[in-house]
Amino acid sequence: MYRKFPINYIDIGIKTKTFKESTKGYIKEKPEDFIVEEIPFLKKKNENGNLTYFTLTKKNWTTTQAINKIARYCHVSWKRFNFAGTKDRFGITKQLVSVKGVNPEFLETIKIKDITISDIFKSDEPLKLGDLQTNNFIITVRDYECKNVKSVIEHFIETAKQGLPNYFGEQRFGLQRPNNHLVGKYILKEDFDNALKQLLAVTTPMEGEESGKVRKFLFEHWGSWKEALEIFPKYLTPERVILNHLVLHKNDYVNALRRLPRNIAKIFVYSYQSYIFNLAVSKMVEKGLISDFEIELPGYDSTLKKLGGSIIEEVLKDEGLKLSDFRVSSYPEISCRGTTRRTLVFPDNFKIVNISGDSYTVSFSLPKASYATIIMRELIAP
Repeated sequence: MYRKFPINYIDIGIKTKTFKESTKGYIKEKPEDFIVEEIPFLKKKNENGNLTYFTLTKKNWTTTQAINKIARYCHVSWKRFNFAGTKDRFGITKQLVSVKGVNPEFLETIKIKDITISDIFKSDEPLKLGDLQTNNFIITVRDYECKNVKSVIEHFIETAKQGLPNYFGEQRFGLQRPNNHLVGKYILKEDFDNALKQLLAVTTPMEGEESGKVRKFLFEHWGSWKEALEIFPKYLTPERVILNHLVLHKNDYVNALRRLPRNIAKIFVYSYQSYIFNLAVSKMVEKGLISDFEIELPGYDSTLKKLGGSIIEEVLKDEGLKLSDFRVSSYPEISCRGTTRRTLVFPDNFKIVNISGDSYTVSFSLPKASYATIIMRELIAP
């Protein structure tokens, strides 16, 4: 599905595919091949509000990298920024962002390559993760291998109306380094040494040469915080924040993690929770038990008495964890109460936009927290 980043979906808990046909092909060959527009909940404008809102349009930036860059231009901490959801790096994406203590007039002066700031207004209503209605997608698939591509897509559209597994996508785990869930698992075990080793020092062949090289150095010289800080590139901002703390407070792993914005640190725990969900839904598909219902994502307040709870329990046992482990005593702020998620997702308004000799383009909408790449995997993967 990715020519540059061959994802092994088993590594993130996805072991099944329900649509039996395939067009094959590749997505995200160009930024223009993957267009995302977030449809947020409207915020009430207030000229005297202490928050400045803006629409962030970016190309080939992660959400966090783009915000880090804007924060440096504004001479403020990145912790002042909030957004409803992270968006793909490899594409053109549009989303709502808020920042505290930055004037709209200053934001208007910022010029950064492949980043556009627009629709600026003031409000006093906070922006939280999940504060969005839907995401709209326009996706191009290149080099497909299917003689009857139109009929296969039309068959897929009909199949999708019955619902597709609502797996968490690879973005939840990291595209170039799909190990967010492993960081999260170590956090839940309160093994912060290995959590930071996963975060700072583990690399993959899919990562860039420069960042891969410095991570390998740190892996082989774990504890050499000052030397690592000197060679870690500036664009690895979260890693440098952690290393700065470790230079001053050697082996103070938990407080080094605290140096990250809390919503970033929570992503690791949520990613592991997502991994458990993917494994559970895979088991349901394999056993022919999949249907549309809400299943509990594990947390310290979960009961697992709802439908599907026994499968979540089985997966947790295989992983060597208990529900009580989702209460992180050393860092209570990132503890996870548990929540629910529907097992199936129903793409809305799925259409064929264009079919040419070697590519096709489709468009559709998804509810928040569902992944377009997971939908496209069902259509593309052999």
